[in-house]
Parts: sequence; structure tokens; C-alpha cells
Amino acid sequence: MLDVSLELFSEHGFEGTTLQQIADRLGVSKAALYYHFESPKDEILKALVAPVTDGIDALLDEYESRDWTPAERRNFLKEYLNYLLAHRRVIAYMTSDLAIIAHPVVSGGHQRRRARIEAMLLGDASSFREKVRLTMAFSGVMAVIARHPEVDAEELREALVDAASTLLRSKHRRPAA
Repeated sequence: MLDVSLELFSEHGFEGTTLQQIADRLGVSKAALYYHFESPKDEILKALVAPVTDGIDALLDEYESRDWTPAERRNFLKEYLNYLLAHRRVIAYMTSDLAIIAHPVVSGGHQRRRARIEAMLLGDASSFREKVRLTMAFSGVMAVIARHPEVDAEELREALVDAASTLLRSKHRRPAA
């Protein structure tokens, strides 16, 4: 059911997909969806994104208490990217459908995770410029994953680590001209 829903949401968007379309593709009645779910579309969306968001939360829990050396930052970035790449289809969908970005199932947790990442990587004394670089790096990662679904995961991972690492360099290290 989740695969079918993800296909339909990706084709028509969350708002543009009807329960009837999901039921038809599954070969069940619309009433059957209501039998299993109180609010079928919202609960399906939650079931789609929960494995991704729960895994990211676990990764953040693991890294939150560490000392942030440049090597540790790169390790976090690699693990974060590995996780996103393991869930490419859902990430691509989540990045492209504006309706779900603002949906309560997604939006609150997304903002909370972003704040945790910012606190971990930048700390309390971060400048506005550093916050801009962090936002560009992490938003860019999602956009690139969504834009290039056909690229080999290893090639994509290497390119993303290089690009994000460049954006996240310490203010004391400047990229070569």
C-alpha cells in the first residue's frame, strides 16, 4: 500500500491523489481504507515518512553529544547522506511536493530536526553567514537527491559530501579562489 501511495503521490501530489485512486490501484474499496485507517491519506503519509524521520532522529541522537571536530562533522555528513540515499524515493517525493512540506505530519518534525542539526554543527555562537551555508548545504543535498534519482548512489554520495563539506567549512578556512 505504501509503494502504491508513494507512486500516486509522486505522480499527482499529495493533494491531487484521491483515496479512490489509491483504492483502485490496490484493488480494494475506498471503504476498506476507512476500515483500516481513521484518516487514510494522513496516516498513509505518516507511515511513508516515519521510517525516514525516525532514522534521522536516531542518527541525531547518536551524534548530538559528540565533540565536533572536522573529522566528526564529515562522519556525520557521510552517515546522514547514506541514510538519505537509502530512502531516496521518499526523500525525492518529500522534497518535490510542497503540500506535504507544510503538512503537520512533516513540517513540525522537519523544523525540529533542522534546529538540532544547526545546534550540533554550528553551536550557539554561529553567525548568520554560517547559518546560510548550513541551510544551503542541507537543502541542496535534498534537492540534488531528488533531481538525480538515476545517478549511482556512490557517485552521488561522493559529490554530495564534497559539495556540502565545502559549504560547511569553518569560517577560519577559506576555499581557494
